Amino acid sequence: MSKIFDLGRTPEEWSEKMRARGVDLSPRTLRSKAREHGQYFALGRTMLITPDQMDEILLREADRDVRPVDFQRMNRPKTA
Repeated sequence: MSKIFDLGRTPEEWSEKMRARGVDLSPRTLRSKAREHGQYFALGRTMLITPDQMDEILLREADRDVRPVDFQRMNRPKTA
């Protein structure tokens, strides 16, 4: 059988796996992020996400959350 079918999981399945680890990620949010990053396979109305695609989604979202620290702004005196 195809590796995609063997390894791929629906957003609902991934959500349950994440919840078991203490991460609250809804299937709807995961579906949205998968589409946004183009990291999914679709067959009809079924969406499958492989572990590699899930890693890519998580990494891209983590990169988005990292913001460079503006030390100059932090060291400016506060104005009233």
